[in-house]
Amino acid sequence: MTDIVHHKRRRTAWNESRHTYLIDIGNRIEIPLVLVSPAAESRVLSPPHPETRYFEIEVDEVTRGGSKTYVFQNIFPVRAGRKPDWYLLRFRIRRGEWTVTERLHSRTPDGESQWIYTDDFNILFLSSGGRHDLDMLVSLITERLDEIAASVMSGTPRPSQFENQQACRDVLDSMFSDGVDGAFRTTVLYQQHPAPVPHGDPPRTVFLSGEEICRHHGRIDALMAGAAPVDLAAVLNVNLDAIEELDDMSWLFE
Repeated sequence: MTDIVHHKRRRTAWNESRHTYLIDIGNRIEIPLVLVSPAAESRVLSPPHPETRYFEIEVDEVTRGGSKTYVFQNIFPVRAGRKPDWYLLRFRIRRGEWTVTERLHSRTPDGESQWIYTDDFNILFLSSGGRHDLDMLVSLITERLDEIAASVMSGTPRPSQFENQQACRDVLDSMFSDGVDGAFRTTVLYQQHPAPVPHGDPPRTVFLSGEEICRHHGRIDALMAGAAPVDLAAVLNVNLDAIEELDDMSWLFE
């Protein structure tokens, strides 16, 4: 079972402190690392993968206006050990302190290597609202760490957020390998409403002839000449009295 074996707190600013927890998951597990690069696509580093049973969690405490907030910062797989106890004769007078001997995390000119599950904890913190007391936040993180460790030890590791995103990218790359037209050509909607083939003949534009354009010219004149004003007003739904009133513009000069 996952257990907290060490906790320390150090002040980082006037109103800020950093809590560091050392977590023991009970058994060594493989730690796949991802190289995160700003210049290239992130990728999983090749085996062999390092192994460890210890993880270090960093949580920042910020005090403002008399209230405290806690922000998850990072999780590192580490190698750690405890120093020997201090004895006087046969009596232990001081228990040996835990110390981190190595972080399985590094920065290189190519990018930063981190545990493949690191993003899972960042998303866990953000998706849970990010408003917790310290004990609740640490409990939330350690429970997720315990779930991941148990799945790895069972032989069926739960997919990480990075792996889920990579799987989605692979599916989209495969789907659009023949372009957008190739991706949707077999769908029912595409077949019912086909788009023009990109490399086929462009659709012809039909232009009306001058005779066709002028065919309807003069119809209004003929209507005006052959219909009585009252009948025409009925057809056009026009109030002739209202129009006659508009002809009298004397009200503008009153």
